[in-house]
Amino acid sequence: MRARAAVVALALLVAGCSAPVPAPQEKHIVPPALPDGYSDPGVPAPRVEECETQAGKDRYNPRITLNPAGLARDASGRPTGPTLDRIRRDGLVVGVSQTTPLLSRRNQATGQMEGYEIDIINRIAAELFGEELAVDDRRLRLVTMPTGSRLLALATGRNKATREADPRLAEVPQTDMVVADVTLTCDRVANHDVMYSAPYLTTNAGILTRTGAQRRDTLADLDGQKVCAASGTTSIADLKRTREKGIGILPVSVPDSSECLMLLQRGLVEAVYTDFPILQGLQLQDPGTTLVDLRGEGGGEAGIAMSKDHQDLVRFVNGVLDEMRADGTLVASRDRWFVDEVRAARLDDPGPQQALPPVSYVD
Repeated sequence: MRARAAVVALALLVAGCSAPVPAPQEKHIVPPALPDGYSDPGVPAPRVEECETQAGKDRYNPRITLNPAGLARDASGRPTGPTLDRIRRDGLVVGVSQTTPLLSRRNQATGQMEGYEIDIINRIAAELFGEELAVDDRRLRLVTMPTGSRLLALATGRNKATREADPRLAEVPQTDMVVADVTLTCDRVANHDVMYSAPYLTTNAGILTRTGAQRRDTLADLDGQKVCAASGTTSIADLKRTREKGIGILPVSVPDSSECLMLLQRGLVEAVYTDFPILQGLQLQDPGTTLVDLRGEGGGEAGIAMSKDHQDLVRFVNGVLDEMRADGTLVASRDRWFVDEVRAARLDDPGPQQALPPVSYVD
């Protein structure tokens, strides 16, 4: 027995000596988190103090956009220009969200993108290429991106300088436009050198909480609580400004609005605060939530963001939006997603929709 035990022990010793040495594990550095939240992989643009002055607000007025009547046309009457000609040759690339139900999301059953903003994009592509495109037509490429860094995809002006100066942005895709509930703001025009289309959606803010939790009807009711919103958005800016009003909200920032829902479900935040249409989509994913509409608070007008250098594209997009207003398809699409879909899911009645924003052109 002793001899057998010695043989077994020797075998184990040899096996242990011949076992491969585990490769050293790379040390993972935890990215710095924003206060009570999570860091955004994007690089925020510097704040432009000019937007706090009237002169700056006039210079970077986000409602300044171009009249489609000024668009050049070829002999056949087709809209033309350097950007439009390039896109017809190389294809249209659009930055979108794939995690915002009702506005823009990927249908997990079909694999296709759908929503109000996708309807608008499809109409723009159809008018640009002269025909409705099949879902697999490579002339239209939808690039998904997180909420907080979406405008960095427009490689123009200050965006281009930021991308070239920071190697972390080398893989940020370049797009011709961003259609992702981008609120019109002075800071974004100044920081990103963008020009918006005419607005296609009016929104206000809302609060999403877990059903059964204490009801919160105003931001003041969330004093001392953690509240989530995506980084780089007007919503997270609103939360940070509540301290100026004596409300002690603890803002939690995440790269994408959809991640707020996960934090809410796990009890890591008390509420989600952002544009009401986005919250409608989150409630669609989790009916076990309660949605409060903050009429007259937050939100704003959403427009399609493009480079200010691509003026022919800006004029063309405005022309398509004008056509959709005139033929009723813009309102029909909005009501289909934000009224019919919400009611079909047996969620809270959405009530009357806000009027489409007014349109005015500078030339």
